[in-house]
Amino acid sequence: MAVQGQRFMTKTQHYRKVTKPLLERKRRARMNLYLDELKDLIVDTMDAQGEQVSKLEKADILELTVNYLKAQQQQRVANPQSPPATQVNLDKFRAGYTQAAYEVSHIFSTVPGLDLQFGTHLMKQLGHQLKDMKQEEDCSEMVEEPVNLSDQKRSKSPQDEDMPNGEDVWRPW
Repeated sequence: MAVQGQRFMTKTQHYRKVTKPLLERKRRARMNLYLDELKDLIVDTMDAQGEQVSKLEKADILELTVNYLKAQQQQRVANPQSPPATQVNLDKFRAGYTQAAYEVSHIFSTVPGLDLQFGTHLMKQLGHQLKDMKQEEDCSEMVEEPVNLSDQKRSKSPQDEDMPNGEDVWRPW
């Protein structure tokens, strides 16, 4: 029951009085958080370039960020000899691929009941793919297309293929 002199708020009144200010506070806190991160990045970059910054306002942070990004863009256009982003992505892909192959190998070596023949075949395939990627890297011509492992021709199923016992299996460690 309502106490004398108090009345219930409608949903609209509740939104205007409680929810909207709360959402606004969260939005401002989020903006300030990212402005602080930008400030840290800009200050570190300017320190590395030998410039000292004592205090930055929000507008200064945004202005310096825009100027820095424009300079980076102009530098990229003027100096195309730097390693292309695709090469960096390919290196990251190789590192991730190697880590994933290691994880697969670890699972096959520790989980009981998995088919050893299938595991051996899978690790051989992963090793061949990694070897092919490294050979492509060694070639002087760099292909700008991303590596698609599903384009490779598939061999027979692991059940149909006989694995010689003496053949080395690629292990990532």
